[in-house]
Order: sequence, then C-alpha cells, then structure tokens
Amino acid sequence: MSEVNRGAGLVGLVLLGPVFIAIVSLVAMLFGAAAGWAGGLIFPQVFDRLTTLIFGEAIPAWQLGAMLGFLATFLRASFPKRK
Repeated sequence: MSEVNRGAGLVGLVLLGPVFIAIVSLVAMLFGAAAGWAGGLIFPQVFDRLTTLIFGEAIPAWQLGAMLGFLATFLRASFPKRK
C-alpha cells in the first residue's frame, strides 16, 4: 500500500509540478508588466533609452517588465537564499 502512495505522489509531482511552475511564471509576468507600466509612466525617457541601448529599438516599458518578471521566476530558484 505504501508503494502505491509513493507512486501516486511521484506521478502527481511530475504532472502537477510543471503546471504549478507555469502558473507562477505567468503571475510573475503579470506583476512585472504592471511594474514596468508604472515605471514607464514615471520614467518614460529612461525606459526608452535603456531599451534602445539593449535591444536597438525602443520597446514599451510593460513588455520589458513582463520579460524580466517571467525570467525572474526561473532565476529565483537558481540562487540559494542566505540567512
């Protein structure tokens, strides 16, 4: 009976783990887009110059924020937390 529970737990982890990570990354992307939008309203020239410098053309601040929020989901797990 205990082997069946372990197998079911492993299958649940394998199936639900990626779904959970995808949902968290989409939520982080939405928060990043909102932060980028707010930052773009406050500092429009900074975002225009920064994105022109990085990408060669100006992109909207909310797109930069969404990209950084999405990437931060995966980078957050890569670095251990220090106490």
